[in-house]
Amino acid sequence: MAERMVLITGCSSGFGLGIAQALAARGWTVLAGVRDPARAPAELASTRLLPLDLTDTTQIAAVAAGIERLDCLINNAGYALNGPLASYGAVQMQQQMQVNVLGPALLTQQLLPALAAARGRVINVSSLAGELGLPMNSLYCASKFALEGLSESLRHELRPQGVQVALVEPGGFRTRFAANMIWGERPLAAGGADARQLAAYRELQARMLARPGNDPAAVVDAVVRLTELATMPLRTRVGGDAKSTRWLRRWLPENAFTALTGALFRRQLASRRSRS
Repeated sequence: MAERMVLITGCSSGFGLGIAQALAARGWTVLAGVRDPARAPAELASTRLLPLDLTDTTQIAAVAAGIERLDCLINNAGYALNGPLASYGAVQMQQQMQVNVLGPALLTQQLLPALAAARGRVINVSSLAGELGLPMNSLYCASKFALEGLSESLRHELRPQGVQVALVEPGGFRTRFAANMIWGERPLAAGGADARQLAAYRELQARMLARPGNDPAAVVDAVVRLTELATMPLRTRVGGDAKSTRWLRRWLPENAFTALTGALFRRQLASRRSRS
């Protein structure tokens, strides 16, 4: 089998690190994108490290310029901006969209000639939040909804060039993702509705982080399988929560689904208040 090359963003931890290790073990040449190669984990020793900050358009262009042929691009890097919309700073919102949507779009655009030369594929790591508007995550959900639309459009647009596009939608998994979440920086009125919801939501997040999570190996395995399929499906949902959300959204009337989502969120916050 001819040597295959893959570029993966966000390889410092979580899904990106696992995917890089798995594909390197299968004989791929792995270009591992990290913001700071000097701080890259030792597990990436078998990969080729690339400095890649998705907020730096010059760096994106430089990385793409050095690649003539690419079998697979995995846009994995991303993070979540949390809290009520009223708490988000303007720069925070711009960076959320830059890292989660605009950076992957620009990197994909710059690599189109290399992907077309190899008749390669693009795998975009989305989220359950790409199909469900989660309270306290409005900009994060917006970024993932946008990534979903981008990917579906490109799946049709790039087909004549022999380039396949697919999405992976994980639910909740045990990675450093939750610990790396960013909170809104704007102050909220003390005692106001936003402040009360934020306090309850932060406690809810702390409880969730204390629980054992699902093994991220399931997401790594799903991505590896996509790299080996002759034809990738558009969406691959990983985790019971991601699959059940899709099932409910498909079969429930929209008003019922929205009411259920809101009721579950309010119930979670109420469980915090009842212990206060």
